[in-house]
Amino acid sequence: MALAQVAYQISKDRDFAARMRIDPEGTLAEKGFELSREELAFLSKGLFGRSDDQVSLNDLVAKMRGWR
Repeated sequence: MALAQVAYQISKDRDFAARMRIDPEGTLAEKGFELSREELAFLSKGLFGRSDDQVSLNDLVAKMRGWR
């Protein structure tokens, strides 16, 4: 659930998203989010990696909009 909350926060808060690019672990700790290393790696790929075989963060957030 935390991964979904972080992705949602990134999609809604530009300042949070910008800080995530610079210091993801510090930004998450500041907001009280705890992610596993795997979840953090997944987010990092979405934030920084843009190869065809990786899911972009925008794709992840778009898919999450249907979750309720």
